[in-house]
Amino acid sequence: MSDGEFKMVDGPHQPVEDQLAIHLLLNQYCHVVDRGTVDEIAALFSEDGILRPLHEGPEIFEGRDAVRAWYEDYDKRVRAGRRHRRHRITVPFITITGDTATVECCLDSSCVLIATNVISVSAGRYEDKLVKVAGQWLFKERAIYINHIHQVEAFREVN
Repeated sequence: MSDGEFKMVDGPHQPVEDQLAIHLLLNQYCHVVDRGTVDEIAALFSEDGILRPLHEGPEIFEGRDAVRAWYEDYDKRVRAGRRHRRHRITVPFITITGDTATVECCLDSSCVLIATNVISVSAGRYEDKLVKVAGQWLFKERAIYINHIHQVEAFREVN
């Protein structure tokens, strides 16, 4: 899906167990990107998974090792300079077809930039292709779109 394109789900009902497992995968990703390890993030992708961080350019990272390497670099470039990282997804639109699924969801994130003590807030979306491997849902492909980033300079930190 892309901006302006939306398709309703036709056909049989989506399996509830798979819906819940996919929600768990999406939420787990947010938590491990905010506070987990690079290995925990990479483990959420299939061995042949693809990452498209389109907010940074057109480069594509193919295979779990390449995905892990991108997050390792992200850890040094981005996560190391932020505290109170928090991002979340909302309104996931999930379509399941057997052992594959597509998901589009909104994302919001915030953090405090350590160097300037300024809050950074961003919003965008994820577009995902998922695959069920040995009973576990994993990212087969994740595209990251960031629509805007803004900074809030005046704030009171409460812990």
